[in-house]
Amino acid sequence: MRVPAAADRDGPRAGEDQVDVLILGAGPAGAAAAITLRRHTRLRVALVERRLFDPFRPGETVSPALFPLLEYLGIARAGVEQRHLESYAHAAAWGGEELVVRDFLFNGRGSGLHLDRLAFDSMLLDQAGQLGAQIVQPAELLGIAPGARWTVTLRQGERQRALSAAYVIDCSGRSSVMVRQQQCPVLQTDRMVGVYAYYEAGQRERLQRTLVETTEDGWFYLAPLPAGRSALAFMTDAETLRTLDLLDPASWRRHALASRHIGPLLRELPAPQALRQYPIHSRVARLPGNAAWTAAGDAAASFDPVSSLGIGHALSSGIQAGRVAHAFLEQGGGLGEGYRQSLLDHFESYAKTRRALYANERRWPGSGFWQRRLAHDCARAA
Repeated sequence: MRVPAAADRDGPRAGEDQVDVLILGAGPAGAAAAITLRRHTRLRVALVERRLFDPFRPGETVSPALFPLLEYLGIARAGVEQRHLESYAHAAAWGGEELVVRDFLFNGRGSGLHLDRLAFDSMLLDQAGQLGAQIVQPAELLGIAPGARWTVTLRQGERQRALSAAYVIDCSGRSSVMVRQQQCPVLQTDRMVGVYAYYEAGQRERLQRTLVETTEDGWFYLAPLPAGRSALAFMTDAETLRTLDLLDPASWRRHALASRHIGPLLRELPAPQALRQYPIHSRVARLPGNAAWTAAGDAAASFDPVSSLGIGHALSSGIQAGRVAHAFLEQGGGLGEGYRQSLLDHFESYAKTRRALYANERRWPGSGFWQRRLAHDCARAA
């Protein structure tokens, strides 16, 4: 089957307003859910994405553990490796001034990847389209009404359109449309944000690995991207972001240049193509055990970038959400409660590991950022 052309994404064809599963969000989680459903069931699937993909998106580096998930989705490792940049090692100055390097080459699974997110997300969406998923992009979500079937009202250009679905999967990212509408309890642990700068050129040979470096106010992350580009991010609290004025390019550069390892590399880079802010707080939703909807990706649970769980979680939870939807529609349920509990258990394990990692950095005992990372009772209902 062919990849959907632009015209296919602009309007409906006969019968396309009635689907079995409607997925809100066409990022990795939504695409994985759609691919799973179309590869393994006969259910009619629609993917709704509110905007065209942004070429500047976080989630640049993935470990070799991603490849089995892609293979399950029918995407060959060789084809993915050809389109992205191999990642051979990870270097970090965390808990001390010196860099500690960990090589992927000796883990038995090969190297990881530095992703071109636009190409990666487009590849997954194209795979879903080739398998017969209807792709509605861009489309503004106007409302979701429950009933015997969900009615999802959209605006595409100057006209409105309504889709009817038996089941909805929320893959809308941290905006978590259905999670909020259905008033699911959410546990949130912090108010961290990430400021990302994207650079057009850099010393690619010197940046064939990711680099992490802590500072008194947070931590830096530098990664190479395909086509000679680089991404530099700083992770901190929302309050610190405002105090340091890190969205101002001059303040951003001064702060980065002051770091021991990142600074010398930044001097060789031109002005950034883009400077973006993203929420990166950790949170998990208590999803229903057996309802006509569920969530995946960041809408279900989101993680500190230090965990490197983002894209892997998006794919794995998208796959699981697709299975949950199929079981609900074909058998009346059976997998929802297990999926819900697995998310909560995974988040609990992650929170313990994350706290132990932040506890390794003790050079700035008076820093509000690091003190907050060590708070014992940090989880709260959002």
